[in-house]
Amino acid sequence: IGYRYDFQRAEAFKNLLRTHTTAISSQMLYKLANQPGGFTPARYFSIDRVFRNETMDATHLCEFHQVEGLVADYDLSLGDLIGTIETFFNKIGITQLRFKPAFNPYTEPSMEIFGYHPDLGKWTEIGNSGMFRPEM
Repeated sequence: IGYRYDFQRAEAFKNLLRTHTTAISSQMLYKLANQPGGFTPARYFSIDRVFRNETMDATHLCEFHQVEGLVADYDLSLGDLIGTIETFFNKIGITQLRFKPAFNPYTEPSMEIFGYHPDLGKWTEIGNSGMFRPEM
């Protein structure tokens, strides 16, 4: 069991281009859980540049900006997540949304978010979301 290779500290400390902004959320969750006086509910949002080793096409670039939001509180539900996402996209003018179940290794449940693009006349994937698993 395990990763089946020897851990090398020097390799772990090499610079690496980010492929997701989830590392930022993980850091914030850790800080929230370990702050003096105990956990306090909070909201954090970031816009960061990420990189993917992908072939460029009409819907994929190698470098792009990713928005990450984190709401940490007690007793949040999937309905709270959907409401937060709807509010965010409505404020930037995207009012027709659909949610589709998805898999993310660090969230459960997870959803892809689609917005209707009136000029293209079709639904386009505009986001991904989920509720962090307890071990996060």
